[in-house]
Amino acid sequence: MRLLGALAIVVALVALAGCGEDAQQRAAREETQAYVTSLDDAERYEIAESHCTNSARTGWFVIVETNMFVCSVRLTTGGCDWFRVDSGTDGTSVRLAEPDAGCALPE
Repeated sequence: MRLLGALAIVVALVALAGCGEDAQQRAAREETQAYVTSLDDAERYEIAESHCTNSARTGWFVIVETNMFVCSVRLTTGGCDWFRVDSGTDGTSVRLAEPDAGCALPE
């Protein structure tokens, strides 16, 4: 019985390790939200409904430096636009990558 309980705890911890944003992913989302907010047509977007691809990983737990993210931002009319976020030594850039590309991001 103890083994079953310990196994359940391990499974729960592994599941939680993949949930939530890491610092790089959060920074990409925040950069995207700031960019979209600055657009002349920002009212087209539900800026709080922004999500970005995951940071690169080796295995389940080791996050590696990731320099490119794709972030989706929901449109008030439905659907999402995709923005590309590139970061490097010269700063971060955000640009519209694919308009009305859908809201399901690639893994």
